[in-house]
Formats: sequence, structure tokens, C-alpha cells
Amino acid sequence: MRTPFLSPLAETETRARPKPKPLRAPLFIQDAVTPWADSTMLLALWRQQEAEDRDG
Repeated sequence: MRTPFLSPLAETETRARPKPKPLRAPLFIQDAVTPWADSTMLLALWRQQEAEDRDG
């Protein structure tokens, strides 16, 4: 007796999976008030991540 659910499972295991996105750096409450250049560390990290998302 052939089980129909085993065939699709075997096919999905052989397909290439998309590369996972790297995790973003954790943000802490202290980052929102830590001075960094002309703003805060939180804004600097956010701007950096947005720039990386646009480039990548």
C-alpha cells in the first residue's frame, strides 16, 4: 500500500531553501538615550540597518 503523503515530503527535502536573513542587533532602552555623534545610538543603529536593507 502506497501512502500519498510520503512522496511530497521527499520532494521538499531535496529543494534548495532560501538563505535566511541575518539577525539584527538587539536594541536596549539605554540605546535610546546614549549620545552617538549628532543623535542617539538607537537612531544610528536604525539608520545603519535601513541602509544595509536598501543595499542588500
